[in-house]
Amino acid sequence: MIKHVRLEKNGTYKYRRRVPKPLQPVLRKAEIVKVLGRTEREALVAYGPYHDHVERLLRSTRPHDEATELAAIRRSIEAQFQELKLDPYSPGRTPEERFARAEEADRILNRYDPNPETGTPDAEDVSPKDGAMVTALLGGISDVKAELTITQAFNFYRIERREPDDYKRKKHEQRLDRIMNDLLRVTGQDIPMSKVGRQHARTLRDNLLKRGMQATSARHCINDVKAVFSLAIREHDLDTSNPFQRLEFPKAQVAAVELRLPLPPDVILAMYKELAGTQLLLDIWTLLHHSGAQNAEVLGLLASDLDLDGPVPHFVVRPNALRSLKTRSRIRSVPLVGPALIVARRLKEATTPDAPLFPRYAATKSHDNFSQVARRRLRMVTTEPKHTIYSLRHNMKDALRSAKVGERVELALLGHSDERTASAQYGSAVSLGELQAALLEVKFDVPEEWS
Repeated sequence: MIKHVRLEKNGTYKYRRRVPKPLQPVLRKAEIVKVLGRTEREALVAYGPYHDHVERLLRSTRPHDEATELAAIRRSIEAQFQELKLDPYSPGRTPEERFARAEEADRILNRYDPNPETGTPDAEDVSPKDGAMVTALLGGISDVKAELTITQAFNFYRIERREPDDYKRKKHEQRLDRIMNDLLRVTGQDIPMSKVGRQHARTLRDNLLKRGMQATSARHCINDVKAVFSLAIREHDLDTSNPFQRLEFPKAQVAAVELRLPLPPDVILAMYKELAGTQLLLDIWTLLHHSGAQNAEVLGLLASDLDLDGPVPHFVVRPNALRSLKTRSRIRSVPLVGPALIVARRLKEATTPDAPLFPRYAATKSHDNFSQVARRRLRMVTTEPKHTIYSLRHNMKDALRSAKVGERVELALLGHSDERTASAQYGSAVSLGELQAALLEVKFDVPEEWS
């Protein structure tokens, strides 16, 4: 309103309350005339509506630093109330407490100049901390609206979904930082979550695609944001929907199953010969080929993960000192058959208990090094870009289908989850004997001398 502005002798308008310097409108009368295209007198008469327009602009562009710090202020007040034996969630339990709290609220407000028209200070003149305290004193902490902002939601997600592995955590946080900054560029500032709408979500998606990102990669990025918002909405009881739910993406030109192809028998045999002079790589390749496990699952094996003395020799995929696992379904036992069993026995004899089988590539940050080395060697025997080390999992899937072992056994061997269906949650787990019998049905392509 006009009461916030004083007309100076030099023809400028000075704001009484503090606003960020870049936003302080120092408006000369001549400038108002120019903006409105009217005479000076008409412009001054129309000042009220124009001033209201400027006020709306200020409110829409003012940084949300207050919103960012309000959650911390609310937590601090709640702790203070509990320490003083005050009820944080109501105006007071007794008439005496309510009276004392009202007096304290008046004492805080008396530090500020009152508005002559209302007799109380204007809300914008009261600091966020004092304003929150007065609100909590008179109505309870629940009346202090401390909505999470975008950055607070991302920080909360980092804490709740913290990766135990240092390397994975660093990569995860870098990915979150990138998409968070992309979202902040869309919103313009760190706004409360409830202010993030569907238009922001679509704009973020479009920006990722315009940057040249494939639809699959853009979907993964949006899924990260969706996970951040879902967790914050659920854990902070926010009355808002997730604007990133069910966001549409362009249809992929290539089916997911075609992104990688199984390796043909001649490529697998050629790879065995290519690696014959490098025992370390050959051992890893052999275990991957005969188990269908992922690179990280084999590279992160400890000697203690090998159980070779029971009726069904196997290795166990589980979280250990070297690695975590993405999902519960990844925890499993994988039987060792044929050349893989020979390799495992030799490695266990040469490795001390609880030591990694492959120390050079055991650390999570070294997995990429293995992938690069193995990829270069694979390119010596095939130039097809859809042929990768990961293709061995596709080979195993095809081999198990051909052996008609059943989907239940396939999922158990490869560590895929089937918990979405009700029927999958009944009955016993697949036994080691069943898994061993399934692998013995598979015809592995190996050099003749290994058969």
